[in-house]
Amino acid sequence: MSLTLDIAGDVRAAVASVVPDLRAAVVEAVRAAMADRLITVKEAAGVAGCSTEAIRKRIARGALPAIRNGRTVRVRMSDLLGNAG
Repeated sequence: MSLTLDIAGDVRAAVASVVPDLRAAVVEAVRAAMADRLITVKEAAGVAGCSTEAIRKRIARGALPAIRNGRTVRVRMSDLLGNAG
């Protein structure tokens, strides 16, 4: 039984030493995925704190890249955050 507890303790210590790095990697991956998420013009206006018309004007000027599929317009979150001004 002592051997089992020692092995479990060693495994627990090994896992505990990896968890902070793993957590940081997961957080970074989620942030990257969220930054590349496509959002609507309305959502973009909410994030930027402006009107939907202001977002549409930025898109029309070419100041904010947009993805169009028919009448649907989406903005990449990373583009919006990079062009917040």
